Amino acid sequence: MPEAHGRACAGSAPLPRRVGRLPSALAALLAGIGASLAGAETREAAPLRVLAAASLTEVVEALAGRFEGARVEASFGASSALARQIRDGAPADVFLSASPEWIGFLREAGELSGEPIVLARNRLVCIAPQRSPLAAGAVRDPRTLLAAIGPEGGVAIADEGVPAGEYARRALRNLGVFDAFEPHLVGQRDVRAVLHAVERGELPAGFAYASDARIAAVEVLFAFDPATHPPIEYQAAVLRNARRPVEARRFLQHLRGEAARAILAGAGFALF
Repeated sequence: MPEAHGRACAGSAPLPRRVGRLPSALAALLAGIGASLAGAETREAAPLRVLAAASLTEVVEALAGRFEGARVEASFGASSALARQIRDGAPADVFLSASPEWIGFLREAGELSGEPIVLARNRLVCIAPQRSPLAAGAVRDPRTLLAAIGPEGGVAIADEGVPAGEYARRALRNLGVFDAFEPHLVGQRDVRAVLHAVERGELPAGFAYASDARIAAVEVLFAFDPATHPPIEYQAAVLRNARRPVEARRFLQHLRGEAARAILAGAGFALF
């Protein structure tokens, strides 16, 4: 009997080991399902990442609040800087540029998904702080501005490559006054930096967009003739590496809607 009992025990010994493997396998399966669900939930909760020209800050923030289906996470800066960041791998779903040039830059780099859309246009203006002597005087064009600021006066302009700065440089060259202005030009990282430098009185004048002049304590001295520079055209595009491409395309449609057009017009942009 002891021997029989011993054999029975020996024969049944593997059973607990087989049963013991089932919970481990089940746990692994459940863990895999849980990880998949967690990943899906993370993707669903991921924001729609929008990189936009600084001059579109208030417009994009207003439109983001009206967009349904995804939380919009927007970052703003010079179109040139943002386009280079996208080319270098910065995560983004949608790009809004103040110049077709930087949309073309990303197209050549293979970073676009589909064709861009045209949002609006803008005007290039010269601004001065409120109640400044320039605003009270007879400054009505670049030549009279140059005479008014004197030999030591500075003029804020967006850095080279930044659309607002490039439009202004092109206009000054076409008017034949760039060489005279060059010693007075003080570069700024983007058009909003120009706006703030003039508003705070750090510089007596600056070149900005008409839409920017509406949101700060500045006065418009004059507007450049649109024929002196390329059209200031804003474009938007879905990016190739968009994490949420469906929502990105929906956001472009949102930018074309009546609510977006009303917000753009109210902010001083020209509509098509």
